[in-house]
Amino acid sequence: MVKQGAGGMGEGRAKSRGSGRRKSDRKRRAIVDGACRVFLARGFGGANMDAVAAAAGVSKMTVYRYFPSKERLFAGVVRDMCDRIVDPALAASLETAPLRESLRIFARRMHRIIFSPETLGLHRIVVAESRRFPELGRLFYDSGPGGSIRALAEHFARHRRDPALKIRTPRLAAEEFLELLRGYDHMRALLRVGRGPSPRGVRQRIERAIDHVLR
Repeated sequence: MVKQGAGGMGEGRAKSRGSGRRKSDRKRRAIVDGACRVFLARGFGGANMDAVAAAAGVSKMTVYRYFPSKERLFAGVVRDMCDRIVDPALAASLETAPLRESLRIFARRMHRIIFSPETLGLHRIVVAESRRFPELGRLFYDSGPGGSIRALAEHFARHRRDPALKIRTPRLAAEEFLELLRGYDHMRALLRVGRGPSPRGVRQRIERAIDHVLR
């Protein structure tokens, strides 16, 4: 009887900890989503923690508990974009799929995030505010493009012995792949010029980028 009681208490504590983690994750998610909306609406200079707290539906103290500064909060928003590109489920699929298909999966996800209105809006903020806040450029690069380049370079390095992949410098190949993926479509999107790439155009661009790294 005693053992059962102790086990029950242990299970109860484990469930409580699991519930606490889920609640913490939900709060962090709400803060990041709220911060993204505030940054897009006000820019980096005009955003403040009060507005983020209101948008997230939490107290300002809670925002500071998760993100000690506005710079760290902006980095968290950008890093969240990168995590959506190279999340654990995607990383697992990259390792199990054939090389060409794994690159296609990665490229589709990458293209969707790069050309999403939120990512384009944050990119414009960084460019507009970089003179007043020079550290924003480094934060944006390290948390976004830099993380994607590292993930793809590591993928190339793990497949160096694949006869289809003749790459000497994985990082350079990763940078070239991502640059081919964006092309001038990305500049036009940032400048709000034209309608953006068609689904067929996106598929063709992805295949050309894959062909380049597999030559």
